[in-house]
Amino acid sequence: MSRNYHIFIPIYLAAAIPAISISVILPMIPVLKYDLSADVSLILLSVTLFQIPFALGQFFSGGLSDVYGRMKLILAGFIVTSLGFALAIFSTTIWFFNVTRIIQGLGLAIMSPALLALVGDLTEPSQRGRYMGFFNAASLMGAAIGPLLGGVMASQWRFLFMIMAIFSVGLTVYIGVFLRGIGVKGGGSLGDVAEDFRDIVRYKKVLILGVTGFAAPAALFTVMYFSSDALSVFPYYLDSSTIGIILAISGLIGTFAAIIAGFLIDRFGKRWVPIGGIIIAALALITLARVTTYNLPASPLSYIPNLLGTANNILDLNLQVFLSLLPVQILSRFMFEWISMDFLVLISLSGFGISFVVPALMALSIEFVPPQRRGASTSVFMGMLFLGQAVGPLAFTGLYLGMGLDAVFIVGALITPLIIALIFIVTRKKVEREEVLVKKEGTTETRRVANENKKLVRKYRSAKKN
Repeated sequence: MSRNYHIFIPIYLAAAIPAISISVILPMIPVLKYDLSADVSLILLSVTLFQIPFALGQFFSGGLSDVYGRMKLILAGFIVTSLGFALAIFSTTIWFFNVTRIIQGLGLAIMSPALLALVGDLTEPSQRGRYMGFFNAASLMGAAIGPLLGGVMASQWRFLFMIMAIFSVGLTVYIGVFLRGIGVKGGGSLGDVAEDFRDIVRYKKVLILGVTGFAAPAALFTVMYFSSDALSVFPYYLDSSTIGIILAISGLIGTFAAIIAGFLIDRFGKRWVPIGGIIIAALALITLARVTTYNLPASPLSYIPNLLGTANNILDLNLQVFLSLLPVQILSRFMFEWISMDFLVLISLSGFGISFVVPALMALSIEFVPPQRRGASTSVFMGMLFLGQAVGPLAFTGLYLGMGLDAVFIVGALITPLIIALIFIVTRKKVEREEVLVKKEGTTETRRVANENKKLVRKYRSAKKN
């Protein structure tokens, strides 16, 4: 990193929180279905209700950070997020739980684009790939920690949300005290946010990049949600801890891959590295579709609760039924024991490929615009990225329930050629320009740069079509 490497530590810690908040639910699905008296569709709805405000809120929060400063948006987001985590502790119904998820998503939406733009403020273009690689690695580390925590603490999920609330409050205090004044503050008013957004949508490559960011998670990340549910029922009957470990190891491998990808992007560029990653992920999905044996929900066995994975299910069955079904599940788990290792290898390979895509897209999202528009540009990209994650589970639910997990893998792989084509388009020759780095708010240098940038906007706008 740089000589100011300590500045990035809380930034990367903060970048991990959204991924933890999303992925922690996956291994909890079997437990939440019974604790909150909800079926899998309502539990997956909690994922969507988290990600929709998380995605849509980011379309505006990045522009606000251009006007009011990065740190104010980051701190405000943390406060709202902490409140959402704390309220989740008191959930007794799926509907109250879903409301707390909306609050969590909104809080994280407020701060996420500001975090990404802040990394752009503090880095040079020639080394930006590696810093974005670390940023994405932090997010993937969160994706690895989330399933592990959710699996191990599935039966104590209220206590887990209490820990997350305390951690968020602690990080808020640390950032507010020790990183005060870091980041760009261009000045302006609330009306400038709308103007920023209108300027940004005129950049064709920003819009194409947004579409790419939408398609990639919709095709490649969605499989995780349905895999978590499918592996917990017939014929596999894996327990929450095992599912959590599989997803956690996959995320951990993706973390290291993202760091490697950052350096490769600086060395080989932002086109071929992500395209290579997409090809790897697509091949892994196709192979997964061939090795899994997932019966359609039409099978009566698909509706048998996982007696081996959730102790609460015993309360829903009389002793005779329980004793008759338990041997069936033990035999089924024994017969399909191999799936754990095969699934782990292939999901990890898919995560490895995806990790080569996101850092390149993140770096591109702040390189098509002048510095004082970075917040608005990251808003478009991050908003579309997480909107894809939010819409994906909803869009694939009918496919999953009607045709099974294999169909989700295949359709996800079929979308990858579109992603490759979009990357080719967006990485065509772009306008070369000098980048101005701003380290502190409220300085004479910041005000001077802000005035210069306003004069440069017209010049960049005329060249954006390139």
